[in-house]
Amino acid sequence: MKKIFATVCALMMMISMNCAAAPKLVAVMPLENVSGYDAEKVAEIMTEQLIIAIHYSGTYRVVERTQLGAILSEQGFQNIAVDPNQAVELGKLSGADYSLVGKVTMAAIEQNPTSTAITTIGSVLGLEDVSKTTGSFVNKFKGRIGFEYRLVDNTTGEIITANTIEGNKSGSSIDAAFHNACKNAADNFLREVNNINPFRARVAEIDGENIYIDRGADGGLRQGDILIVARESSPIVVNGKIVGMKQNDVGKVKVVEAYSDYAICKAEGYSSSIRKGDIVKRK
Repeated sequence: MKKIFATVCALMMMISMNCAAAPKLVAVMPLENVSGYDAEKVAEIMTEQLIIAIHYSGTYRVVERTQLGAILSEQGFQNIAVDPNQAVELGKLSGADYSLVGKVTMAAIEQNPTSTAITTIGSVLGLEDVSKTTGSFVNKFKGRIGFEYRLVDNTTGEIITANTIEGNKSGSSIDAAFHNACKNAADNFLREVNNINPFRARVAEIDGENIYIDRGADGGLRQGDILIVARESSPIVVNGKIVGMKQNDVGKVKVVEAYSDYAICKAEGYSSSIRKGDIVKRK
């Protein structure tokens, strides 16, 4: 009973804490297409894959496409892909923290070199049916996609980051190859943007084997994630100014339960030196 009471108290304390920042809301603007390849379809597929990647990331939330479309129609914005000011205004109207604007700059479908090579070898060896026996293993087409993007802070109007992202994937059909390439590009985009806002939490409470940290599913955590626990030591001084704190790893924890704004972890291996206030970060 005593242990249950302590656990309930710890949970209530965690719920009342407001330590974890809510995930940022992103408005993904319809991409412009300047690649010269099937303009409408390519832009639509790439935009949709970006929305899906952001939605399922757990690190960010995304404005519903229908909501964004309704605001676009009402306000009559025309040049959001090339005018950051319009993107910021539209982002503000949708309630988003960030606006993502960009354009597809490269799109291509080509024969998958692996498939072509196997067919050629089969022909040389007189194996006319080689494509039938390998068709289920080797996709015929390879899709390539590239897009430029800018992630804009809707509060300040500042461009947080801008870059060109590419995706390359094969598929059994032209449509499948394009979808796979766009998904690959969206995943590459998300990995890059996640580096801007890396996961960081604190140990809020320790109750027996349970280690409570002040960020959870809203911060992208999932059950089974392995995290590093570190402790700050001496300050890092550059030109007479403290720019950060040195960190020493003291252990690892595994997420066993992930709630919206906190998570329960258990120590991995020998990590008995973990203390309340320690930093928790991804490997």
